[in-house]
Amino acid sequence: MPEDTKWITVHDTACTNTSPDSCVDVVLDPTPICSNMTNREFRDVFVSSRATAVTLTHNRIKSLARWDYSEQARAKKWFGSSSEEVRAAMTVGLPKLLGVVRNLKPENVIRWDQQRQRNITCTVFPDNGSTDAAVCKPDSARRIIAIYPHYCKR
Repeated sequence: MPEDTKWITVHDTACTNTSPDSCVDVVLDPTPICSNMTNREFRDVFVSSRATAVTLTHNRIKSLARWDYSEQARAKKWFGSSSEEVRAAMTVGLPKLLGVVRNLKPENVIRWDQQRQRNITCTVFPDNGSTDAAVCKPDSARRIIAIYPHYCKR
C-alpha cells in the first residue's frame, strides 16, 4: 500500500485503518461446528472429506466416459433413466461439480442454527436428529453449507 494511506496491514490479507473513532466491535461465536471436536479438528476432517469427494467425482467422470453396463445401471438407479440425455447432462454437470467441490473451504461450513438458517436463506429442515447438512441458497461466491449435529456423530 502507498505510504500516504491510513491503512495498516495486520496480516497478509487483512488491513485496519488508523482513523480516530472508526473502531467497530466484531463479535465472534466461539461455539464449535461439532460439539465433539474443535473447529481445527473439524477443518481437518473437512479437508480430508473434500479430497475424497474430488477422487470420487473424478472416478464418476471416468466411468461416465466408458458408459458401460454398470455405469448405465447406476444412472438408471439414481436418475430413473440411462438415456443419452441423462449422460449428456452428467457429462456437463460432473465437471462443474468437481470445480465446486475443489473450491470448497472450511470457511464455507457453518454450524446449523435454525434462526441463522432463516437469515442466510438455507433450506430449513428442523433438526430431527438424522439430518446431516443443509445447503444454503445458491451463492457462487460463498457456497454455504450448514452442518447439523447428526453429521458430527459419524
